[in-house]
Amino acid sequence: MPPMNISKVYSAIPQGYTGRLVTVEGDLVRGLPYFNIVGLASKIIDESRDRIRSALRNSSFRFPREKVVINLAPAELRKDGTHLDLPIALAILSLSQQLLSSDLHHRMFVGELSLNGDVRPVKGILNIIEVAKTHHFKQLIIPAGNLAQASLLAHDIDLIPVNNLREL
Repeated sequence: MPPMNISKVYSAIPQGYTGRLVTVEGDLVRGLPYFNIVGLASKIIDESRDRIRSALRNSSFRFPREKVVINLAPAELRKDGTHLDLPIALAILSLSQQLLSSDLHHRMFVGELSLNGDVRPVKGILNIIEVAKTHHFKQLIIPAGNLAQASLLAHDIDLIPVNNLREL
């Protein structure tokens, strides 16, 4: 049996007045090239496939030629918004060995990707910081555009603002 090559990236989404932890799991499967996202994703997240593929390519990364399966866990939680673009892209980079999986450990990532690889601000950043604190993450990688607001609440968390995928 071949070794498993599964990546895991942590993120969060705002939900009501709080937020929820989301684990982005990725797997490469032999077969025709295809990119599938499972785990009760909304239409917005489903559309992220094209944003992510373009952002990777326009940031000088390569998209795998295998079938890419991304699972957003927990599966029963409805995921909505663009918060998971960056974590999904990082899961793909880890799977394709363009990023070390050890660089993802003990960190949480959130951000929307533009087609050119810029990381755009997201709504609900304060809810996401609360999730990071609750789950004892020490580093939270966020869009640079969210830094001012995030700084109001992130006293126990190291915030790392990023402008684009390449910079990260």
